[in-house]
Formats: sequence, C-alpha cells, structure tokens
Amino acid sequence: MAEQSRRLLQALRRHPELGTIDLDLQLELPQLRLRVDRTRARQLGLPAREVTLAVNVLAGGLDVAKFNDEPGDGERYDVRLKAAEGSFRAPADLRQIFLRASGGRLVRLDTVARWEERVGPAVVTRFDLRYSGNFFATPKVSEGEAAAIVKQVAASSLPRGYRVKMIGRAEEFEKTAGYMLFALVAAVVLVYMVLASQFNAFLQPLVIMAAQPLAVVGGLAGLWLTGRSLNMFSMMGLVLLMGLVAKNSILLVDLTNQLCLQGRGIDEALREACPVRLRPVLMTSLTVIVTMLPAVLGLGAASDTAAPLAAAVVGGMVSSTLLTLVVVPALYSLLEHGLRRWRKADTVTGDRG
Repeated sequence: MAEQSRRLLQALRRHPELGTIDLDLQLELPQLRLRVDRTRARQLGLPAREVTLAVNVLAGGLDVAKFNDEPGDGERYDVRLKAAEGSFRAPADLRQIFLRASGGRLVRLDTVARWEERVGPAVVTRFDLRYSGNFFATPKVSEGEAAAIVKQVAASSLPRGYRVKMIGRAEEFEKTAGYMLFALVAAVVLVYMVLASQFNAFLQPLVIMAAQPLAVVGGLAGLWLTGRSLNMFSMMGLVLLMGLVAKNSILLVDLTNQLCLQGRGIDEALREACPVRLRPVLMTSLTVIVTMLPAVLGLGAASDTAAPLAAAVVGGMVSSTLLTLVVVPALYSLLEHGLRRWRKADTVTGDRG
C-alpha cells in the first residue's frame, strides 16, 4: 500500500492544477520497541504481561475510571493514570521504571527488558476495513475537475486491486451534484405547474419559462467571469434562479393577456405592454443585483461561501433581464399567432365537414 501510494503521489504531482498534495502515510518515524527477556523475568517472578503493562501505564497512560462533577448532566470525563508530565523525555529515562518482583523486591526495567530504536508507521490508516493512504490537496481548479483528474491518473497508475475513493468535501460534492440536479428538475416542474394553474394554459408557461435556460447560461458566465467554481453553493444559486427569473416574464405576459382580452391585437398588445413593464422589471432585477454585488466582490463575512452563490445569481439575473425583454415577446407572438392560425384552420375544416 505504501509503495502504490507513493507512486500515485508522484503521478499526481505532475499536475500543477491540483496544487499542493500531501500523503499522511509515513512509515519512517522513530520508534522504541520493547523486548522482554522472558527467561530473566521468569527467574525474578515477573510475568511478561506485568512488565508490558507497567510500561504502557506509565509511558502511554491508561483510563481507569470515569468522573462526573454534576450527576445527571450527561457529562463524564476519563480518569487517566500515567507518569507525571515530563518524566520520560528520552529512551534512557525508561530506566526510572521499577517493577515489584516476587518477595517484594524492586527490579529496574532494564534488568528484564531492553528496547530497540527502529523506524515504523505513525498510524496504520484503514478505510472500509482495508489498508489505505489519505491524500490531501489544495486544487487550483474546481473540485469536480480535480476529482476527475485524480480518478483518471489513478486508473492509469494503480494496478488491479487498488482504487481511489473520494472523502471529505470531494465526496460531499459528488453527492450534492446529484441532489442539486434533482432539486433543479423539481423546481422546473413545480414552476410549470404553478404557472399552468395561474394562467389556465399549458403552452404559455413554456414561454414564461424560456427565461430559465437564459438565466442558467448567464449564471455560468458569471461564475467564469468572476473566477468562481461550480460548487454546492453556486449550484444553490442556479436553483434559486429558477424562481427569480420567472417573475420578469410573468409581469410581461400577464399584462399582454389583459390587453388582448380588451380587444387589442397580439402585436399591438406586446408593443403596449413591453414599455409599461420595463420599469418594474428593471427595478426588481436591479434590486437583486445590487444587493448581491458586495458578496460577489468578496466583501463581508463568509465571502468564500456566499460569493459563488451571489455570482451565479447576479450573472443569471443580468442575462435573463436583458434577453427576456427580447426573447419572451418574440416567443409569445409566435405562439399566439400560431394558435390563432391553427384554430382558424380547424374552424374552416369543421365548417367544410
């Protein structure tokens, strides 16, 4: 495992976009190994277990009891027995340990044991009950892109029987991406259902929702322009856009429908509704954009988490506001003119029949 981990570490360090990479698998740290002379210990009446237990308690410590200062509060503390702090600073200090042999005699530890200086692992790490090595990195690219690079390098470097698995933020990002995709689809479906019930139509909600893909494109462009990554916070901003951008189209389509019911033609109603709704559309959009600009610029607390979300929302609001005033009226005109021609053709066909 250590050999394959070091080989993978060298392969990953050839990719500067992954930043600084470190491995916690350290196998060459100094250690002391206690060797008990069982024959000598038996002659003195000392079981090997007593020797090792004494060294373990004094040098490492042993939990012997629990302490509760206020019974009933659920807070319990371990009572740990060990030698006073600073008693053992060097291997030679272990000679201060005395053991009580049979007959009450005190025997110094180095009489029945010796210790060897060697190297070994600091911690033997395991993951899913298997030996493992933990890698840590500070990537200069997005977490999703960094995870893809690691998986690609591992697939070409590791032999059969070895694999990599994401943990920590990388693992949570993979889970969050699936959750956010579900939330995005659910948001689109719910918006359509609400609009269909409000406008009592099946096709007009699609015209209103044409602003949503325009907002997603603007949100991704905002992340790219500000140098932010597509992470769980920016994906939350994209989901938030699904509800925010629909209100511009609602204002425009609702007034156009009212004017059409008053007897105006489709194009005439659009030419009258667009200038009227321009000011409320700009005012509501500018309110969202201006209030989120400080977060986009990285000002204030928690800017690392708020900035990606704000950048996605601001980019989406800018693109949807500018394009909605052009795209939605055009789609509305095409849809209504097409429906009228279809109804007229259907009426003529029915009369002939």
